[in-house]
Amino acid sequence: MKILGIDTSTPIGSVGLIDGDKFIAEHTLNIVQAHSSRLMPAIDQTLKWGGLTVHELDACAVGIGPGSFTGVRIGVCTIKSLCYALQKPIIGVSTLEAIAYNLRYTNGLICPILDARREEVYGAIFHGGKRLERQSEDLCVTIEQLLDRTDTPAVFVGDGLGKYADAVQKRWGEDVILADPIFNVPRGTNIARLGRERLLSEGPDDYFALTPNYVRTGVYGKPKSST
Repeated sequence: MKILGIDTSTPIGSVGLIDGDKFIAEHTLNIVQAHSSRLMPAIDQTLKWGGLTVHELDACAVGIGPGSFTGVRIGVCTIKSLCYALQKPIIGVSTLEAIAYNLRYTNGLICPILDARREEVYGAIFHGGKRLERQSEDLCVTIEQLLDRTDTPAVFVGDGLGKYADAVQKRWGEDVILADPIFNVPRGTNIARLGRERLLSEGPDDYFALTPNYVRTGVYGKPKSST
């Protein structure tokens, strides 16, 4: 099953391509201000590296946030348009889940955090090991409120650590594990892998009902109404 995955929810956008469990290609974009102009060329290049055309894709997965409002909107709108035109299945994936997926073999709690501004963070709690299991919904809260939900030490990951690492260390001590920044990226291949899992277990999302997950609006996962 050939699946294209993209995420433009953070400053580092990513486009990935998989075929079943096989990694095919990945393109990273550290240019948030240019996501709108560089995304389609990046998709085209990734497909060329994989020796495929868009018509040969079986499905597309997209990071629906939370994250940059503009970035999320660009990614979701682009993939919705592409899938609708090609009549390909579409799957929405949490950006926070994609970041946690980078550390999925960690045997314990994984807490991805992104800076949501207004002295808040986007965060969620997962448990890794044999499989990644969600322990909380995607949240938009203060760092203190997020830390209150972690009753045991966790591995913290995400670009929100750039601003809130001190608060995390103050709560859990200097020995708390803060993941290397290389794991902060919601990789396109991980979006594709999570999309494949969800497609096989739950089926695709609806083209029109799938909307960005801005969290502050209270929307998560498969929205109940279209916009």
